Amino acid sequence: MTGALPVSAQAVTIAAPGLLVEGALGVDAGLTLTKTVHASNGVLSLRAHETQVLGEIAPYGGPAGVTGARASGVNITGAVSSQEIEAAARGVMALLSVAGRPVSGDFVLALLGTGTAFAAVRDGVVQHLGGTPMGGGSFFGIARRIDPSLTYAAMVDGAASGDRHAVDVMVSDAYPDGIGRIGPNLTAAHLAKAGDANIADLLAGLLNMHGENIGQIAAGRAVVAKIPRIVLAGGFAHGNAHLAESIAAMTRMFGIET
Repeated sequence: MTGALPVSAQAVTIAAPGLLVEGALGVDAGLTLTKTVHASNGVLSLRAHETQVLGEIAPYGGPAGVTGARASGVNITGAVSSQEIEAAARGVMALLSVAGRPVSGDFVLALLGTGTAFAAVRDGVVQHLGGTPMGGGSFFGIARRIDPSLTYAAMVDGAASGDRHAVDVMVSDAYPDGIGRIGPNLTAAHLAKAGDANIADLLAGLLNMHGENIGQIAAGRAVVAKIPRIVLAGGFAHGNAHLAESIAAMTRMFGIET
């Protein structure tokens, strides 16, 4: 991709006057998807493409910024490069402000992409806190082995319609009232329940497995950093309410707001 803006994917638009200068282009070249945002007339147009098949391109000549794991493969003359975690944290703060939900105080960023990265954001200073290889890549990879015909969107929709209790052994199966600080509605063993289950139930269990484990790791990072708030961002979190709630349910156990 040389001096060009991918145009093959349908755009999602956000009204955000003044957030980016007119004509600006942002590119996030990730391991799985390359995301672009283009500012025009106070509106941001966002597109996502599979990184390995960017496909159609169109001429581009405005100011540009590039970030992401595969940023070195994006060649746009004059583009400014930004470290991925730093760019994500600043983008989260800017978008929340535009949405009328400005971040007040410090927070831990959970950036859910192919994998998941964590960062402490204190007074606008970003400190990387490590991460986990669990993320959209592992969810998609495992689900694809269950049913290769499924698209990512179909996997997320299926998980939303399924019942994970059909595949997960729950704490209540052994301890009806829970045990210690562990409530009866938490998972004792992911995907371990015997018997038949449909694909939606399997997807629901798989998504929850990612949510609970990512949430537990995120909460641990937040406790160590002494920051009682987590903000979720990234493609795996976008449009994935069941994942977000699974993460939040786990972090609440540690007294962490998500």
